[in-house]
Amino acid sequence: MPSQSLDSVTSNFAPNRQVSFSNHPFSVRIDQDGTKIPVIVWQAVRVRKNGQWNDLEVVDFDHSKDSFHYQLFSPFQQDIQLGIKLTIQENLLQTTLQAEDPTIETIAIDFSAQPDEHYLGFGERFNRIDQRGQEIDLYVINGASGGLTYKPIPFFMSSAGYAVRLLTSYRTKVRLACYDDPKVVSIRTDANQLSFQLWTGQPFAELLTRYTQLLGKPFYQPPAWIFGPWKSRDWTVETQTTVEEDLRLPRQLNLPGTVKLIDAAWEAQLNDFEFNENFPNPEGMVAEARKLGYRIVIWVAPWIVKSDANQAIYDYCAEQGFLIKSSAGETYVHRLGNSPGFMGSCLDFTNPATVAWWQGHIEKLVKMGFDGFKTDFGEQVPDDAVFYDGRTGKEMHNLYPQLYNQVTYEAMQRHTQGILLARSAWDGSQPYCALFAGDQSSDFGPATGFPSVIKAAQNAGLSGFPFYASDIGGYFGTPTEKVFARWIAFGAFLPIMQLHGLGCREPWKYSSQILDLYRHYARVHMDLFPYIYTHSLIASTTGVPLVRAMAFALPEEPDIWQIDNELQYCFGRDLLVSPIYSEHSDIWNVQLPSGIWRDFWDGTPYQGGRTIQVSTDIEYLPVFARAGAIIPLLDPSPDTLLPVMDEPEIKVAGKDLRLQIYPGADGFFQLYDGTQFSWQDSSATLQIASQPVDRQISVRMMDAALQFSHVMDDKGIHLPTENTNLNGDPDHIRFHTLMGQTYQVVFK
Repeated sequence: MPSQSLDSVTSNFAPNRQVSFSNHPFSVRIDQDGTKIPVIVWQAVRVRKNGQWNDLEVVDFDHSKDSFHYQLFSPFQQDIQLGIKLTIQENLLQTTLQAEDPTIETIAIDFSAQPDEHYLGFGERFNRIDQRGQEIDLYVINGASGGLTYKPIPFFMSSAGYAVRLLTSYRTKVRLACYDDPKVVSIRTDANQLSFQLWTGQPFAELLTRYTQLLGKPFYQPPAWIFGPWKSRDWTVETQTTVEEDLRLPRQLNLPGTVKLIDAAWEAQLNDFEFNENFPNPEGMVAEARKLGYRIVIWVAPWIVKSDANQAIYDYCAEQGFLIKSSAGETYVHRLGNSPGFMGSCLDFTNPATVAWWQGHIEKLVKMGFDGFKTDFGEQVPDDAVFYDGRTGKEMHNLYPQLYNQVTYEAMQRHTQGILLARSAWDGSQPYCALFAGDQSSDFGPATGFPSVIKAAQNAGLSGFPFYASDIGGYFGTPTEKVFARWIAFGAFLPIMQLHGLGCREPWKYSSQILDLYRHYARVHMDLFPYIYTHSLIASTTGVPLVRAMAFALPEEPDIWQIDNELQYCFGRDLLVSPIYSEHSDIWNVQLPSGIWRDFWDGTPYQGGRTIQVSTDIEYLPVFARAGAIIPLLDPSPDTLLPVMDEPEIKVAGKDLRLQIYPGADGFFQLYDGTQFSWQDSSATLQIASQPVDRQISVRMMDAALQFSHVMDDKGIHLPTENTNLNGDPDHIRFHTLMGQTYQVVFK
């Protein structure tokens, strides 16, 4: 019978917040000083046994200073019991629920949901940003539409000011104020044990940063070169000849780029790590890439195909015990990809021998000169598989992508600071990889095409993955010129700009208009390197992404949760991007937040807090800078971020900068190297300080009403100036600066 002698207990949880534990009825409640509505109320625990749900009541409760223990049971089936242990430490509630009965199928916990509460997170998702009203299936799957995703993450944040990280790899469903139960957030995991962490904070950056800290390892910090444009192509036709075309022809056409990606079908057998006859000289191919200022990233997958063409490597791996097994102890043969006849077995990364074999091959490729891997797939582990360490697929299915990327990353990093571009992920993958969006249709379809990946990029960032790419033009099929054009522009305002897909993705095989458009946006992306790289370092230390959902960046903004805001985003702190994702629109609506905003391209000012209409010309992408923004760009526009060898015509990025100033408010930007730029709007003065190097700086004022007056150093001496940037473009003033000195650029 339930204990009748216990009262609720209240304890300090965080500054200005208290947590209360009650037992009649069960509840755990966090309140904030000065507010009547609680931050969160955990109000129920249920379990499912033999297909029947049982509500649990408290039978016992005890506590010490920072530790609290509940014992619960079912009043209708008293053999069903569950223990809860809760500890409080530094604004963190650590909780474990454990039912000793192994026949318990599911544990459910229910939190309260307020009428105006909204939810962000849960990994890369293609349908919504605000997850209120959604049922989330936390299950890694080869899918990219609706509730299906390669990268579900058991973490979410609430606009009420709390966040939850579920410490489980078992399949879990989360129902967030759904239409049939709008007052409840219900979390249901398919196991007899569930642990989670809960913390509070100001929505949303503070909550996300705490999540990154709780992961326990530094976030992935990519090399600078990944932020130049990438070129991949249809893997079904890729050869060494096409690779070398993708290296040489863009240089001849003045198309900037730093990465060539070789996708699937480079191996003699899948996966023996040996180049087939289509790649007769891989060492020479790598040397050519480096000569021209590229790095090469190459495809891998975590399985071995079983077929006549791959039988030798399959038999070897099976004999060595490298592959997952069935409950009968036999090698588990199962479907690997989209084709129903594509069969084989996943590698067992819980087996140290498998890891040693895999890492040896990864290291061999790195020593050949490859600087990264596209870690494709990872979603295929059957639930009833058995691993070397005794765990089943039910526990390992979601965890598998994290292990796959971890062992690959560790081998790569022994020899180079490279990149993993991963398709699948789980909680704990964040320290190891950047992400690509998987396989979209090459169209404007809202569920599977271009609009879906605009949302997916934002959701990935909301879950601790700030470095993201999509296949420009989609994956399935050759896009129309309009689809290709819109996706190219969008790709320029992602952290990683990547051409890839089945069918043609070579801009030079489209019309001259598309070639010119790609050249323009690829150069914009490359020029933005100082802005992107600065934000990438912020992301690596705080988790705050480059692609920021509007609700994440501006949670206090009126009407921020309206659905139209989900298809535009902030790119870093100072830019707003509104991709045009429709085939037939003559005008485009942009929801501008409060304040003054300026067109990124020409500086036209707009009063925010309203919807504006802009052009849908095929060359135009609506991008806006907030008033006070200082946007640093490379000067001159380079062809590559990497050194070249004996290629003087190829322009390599240097230390000189262009600055675009968007007046209307004070502004500040600290560059990744420590240089500080500040704009004082009242005196129309730009200050440059703390530079660690000598450099030339070109300044473009994005308001024709302000005219350049003079530049002076910290001794008051006026500097000589030129009237172009290093590209030769007018409307700039350029001057030479010295390390450590402070400069004032004055307008009038």
